[in-house]
Amino acid sequence: MNTAKLIVKLLTLTITSYILFSCNKASKKLDSYLVKVDSIHLPGNITSSVPFEIEFFGKIAGDGCHIFEEFTHSLINKDINIEAWGNYVNYAGVCPTIEVYLTGQKLTLTLPSTGIYNIKIKQPDNSILSKQVTVN
Repeated sequence: MNTAKLIVKLLTLTITSYILFSCNKASKKLDSYLVKVDSIHLPGNITSSVPFEIEFFGKIAGDGCHIFEEFTHSLINKDINIEAWGNYVNYAGVCPTIEVYLTGQKLTLTLPSTGIYNIKIKQPDNSILSKQVTVN
C-alpha cells in the first residue's frame, strides 16, 4: 500500500511541475497592433543616398504591458509607407499603471533619388498621417 501512495504522490508532483513550468513566456505575448503616431520629426535637409532619421511621437498605451515593437516600411515610387507596431506582453500577471509613449523612436531611411516624397504613416483606424519631404 505504501508503494501505491508513493506512486500517486510522485505522479501528482510530476503533473503539478509540468503545469507550473511548461508555460513559456512566448505564450503570454499577444498579437502585434498598430500604434497611433501623433507626429514625426525630420531633418531640415535630406540628401539622396545619404541615411537620415525620422523620429516618431505618440501614445502607445496606458499601462506598462504594452511596448513598442518595430517599424515596417516600404518605398513604392515616391511613397514611403510606414507602420509603427506595438505589442502587449504580460509575464507577471499585473500591468504597471504608467503611460507608454513613442518618445522619439527612430527609423533610419535612405532615399535613392532626388524629388518630392510622401511619407504615409498608417494609423490604427486606417487613416494616414502624411507629410511631404523634398530630397536634394
